[in-house]
Order: sequence, then structure tokens, then C-alpha cells
Amino acid sequence: MDEKLKNEFISTFLRLRRTKHRFLADCDISWGELMLLRKLELDGNVSGICEKLQITKPAVTYMLNSFEEDGYITRSIDPADRRRFDIKLTAKGKSLVEKHRNSYEDFFDEVLAKFGSNNTKEFMRLFKRFADVIDEVKEKWGNE
Repeated sequence: MDEKLKNEFISTFLRLRRTKHRFLADCDISWGELMLLRKLELDGNVSGICEKLQITKPAVTYMLNSFEEDGYITRSIDPADRRRFDIKLTAKGKSLVEKHRNSYEDFFDEVLAKFGSNNTKEFMRLFKRFADVIDEVKEKWGNE
């Protein structure tokens, strides 16, 4: 592959990755912590969340302890299965998730409106193909 094209691709990809920091400017949690709070809002099953977010249980436990200290969640023993915790977002946690969700959606509504429907459809077609290629290469690299 052309070295200049490869460097341009990497540079552009990194620009896109930095977009997420815009949504954390007025917040004291990381992107990963925000994603965990969003998953907890939908489902308090820690094992399922670890798998979906590809993070370890000890890392999640550490974040849950921090969330509890900061007042974003409450934990109680699940009466149906005393080995599990019932995790709920507090009003403070729900407010943080909702604020970031609204900001994120408003931002991408504007981006997609400026980019246009046809460009978005073409980009998604190519991006899905790109994701498929990444999966193929990851599978190959995982087997070596």
C-alpha cells in the first residue's frame, strides 16, 4: 500500500476517535466509564456487560466502586440470587447518561444533515465493508 495513503488514513481515523472527547469535556469520567453507565442503564447484568464492552470483571468492579462512591449507582444484593448484585443508576447517574446521550445525538444529527443522505448511505456501505475486512484480518491474526 502507498505509504502516504496509509498515513493519511491513520491520521483521519485518529481525528475521528478524538471526537468522543468532545462529549466528556464537562465530565469527570472516562469514555469507557460512560459506556458502562449507559449499559447499566439498560441492564445491570455485570457478566453480560463485561462481554459486550470487552472489559474484565475486576475492571468493572473497580468502576462500580467508583460510581457508587460518586453517587451514580446503588448496589443491593439480588433477593432472587444472593450471589448477584442488583445495580441501579441513581438520579445523578441517569442525568449524566441522558445529558451525554442528548449531546451525542444532537452532534451527529448535525453532522449527518451536513454530510447528506446520499453521502451517508455510501459511507455506510463502504464502512460496513471496511468493518468486515477488519473482522477478517483480526480473525487471521488471532489464529497465528
